[in-house]
Amino acid sequence: MKLAKPITKDGTEITELNLDFDKITGNQIIAAEKEARMLGDTTPDACYSKTFQAVIAAKAADQPLIVDDILAMNGMDFINITTQAANFLFGWALPGARANS
Repeated sequence: MKLAKPITKDGTEITELNLDFDKITGNQIIAAEKEARMLGDTTPDACYSKTFQAVIAAKAADQPLIVDDILAMNGMDFINITTQAANFLFGWALPGARANS
């Protein structure tokens, strides 16, 4: 996905992100929930949490990103990225959602 506002990571400008949700494992999902909880998230079901979705997106990014990189993005990019993460998380419940992400 092309970013509306590029970010800089370790001196490199990033203008687009490739999110590969197929590489996410169950262990990473559990670790992502723990990370979101450590950031103060109290959403009863982590899948609905934007913080959790941001952590999942950071893990899915081909670039070496951490959740703080996702959280610091402008609103438009943040919403687009977390929506893609939500489509991954809820793809089983939303027929066709994975095909569009």
